[in-house]
Amino acid sequence: MKKNYIATFSQFILEQDFGTPPMGATPVPPKEKPVQFLFMDESEYDELNKKKYPDGSISMDFPCYSATPTQIADWTKKNIIATDKNKLSDITLELRKKNILGITKGDKVNISTDDVPFVEKLKNAVASDIFGTREPDVTVIFTKEGIPTTDNVAVTFIKYDSNA
Repeated sequence: MKKNYIATFSQFILEQDFGTPPMGATPVPPKEKPVQFLFMDESEYDELNKKKYPDGSISMDFPCYSATPTQIADWTKKNIIATDKNKLSDITLELRKKNILGITKGDKVNISTDDVPFVEKLKNAVASDIFGTREPDVTVIFTKEGIPTTDNVAVTFIKYDSNA
């Protein structure tokens, strides 16, 4: 008597899903992770929104935004351009585009005064919902020495002074 419900071991192996995509299906590329950033313009610190603590530290809430590096690169290609007013060369434009991408990703820490107008332009674009995604506000605590800290480790501080 032969048992028809028992299959061979090779059939068993073919039926298993070992975490690979099905044959014939194209693998889905991984989704690009957005970067989160907030703008800390020292000239716009509002005394009314500051919360002072007995140890000398101060906390403030800042609006947070996010965008993927590809979206930021596309934005820089469309918005960092030479005009009659700024008269920037192609090399300088490429440097400014690279700097804005590095600033938002947190790779570039020191913001030069030449980059500030473009940082302001980016800030205005994300604040008016033209570009990027609005995230929940982030509470930033400044130590007595003025060093900003937060418990959100995924956010990049873009700290500059637009009056400089």
